[in-house]
Amino acid sequence: MSTVRTVTSTALVAAALALGVVGCSASASVSPTVSADAFATAVADALEQEVGTRPDVDCGDEAVPVVDGDEVHCDVNTPGYDVLYDSVSTISTEGQDDGEYTVSVVVDDEPKG
Repeated sequence: MSTVRTVTSTALVAAALALGVVGCSASASVSPTVSADAFATAVADALEQEVGTRPDVDCGDEAVPVVDGDEVHCDVNTPGYDVLYDSVSTISTEGQDDGEYTVSVVVDDEPKG
């Protein structure tokens, strides 16, 4: 008889825990990412439209999270020159479909030293 009670009480405790877990929920939001190369292409496209010359852009090796308002630093170089400039690209997802974005790019006035 005591075995049945133990199993029953264990089952009741397990059921109560399960209900407690169901009552608690966790959520995680994962931002879409884009490869560093794809992000560099977007930066180069934006700068080419603005100034008429397509620069070489290096945004590192890590995937870039596409989060509205985030800023990403990339190195910018005009082809044929060995001078690197830092740039800050601000990501905008406003008015875009999921995973799509635009960038606004500001390049430093002085080369990296």
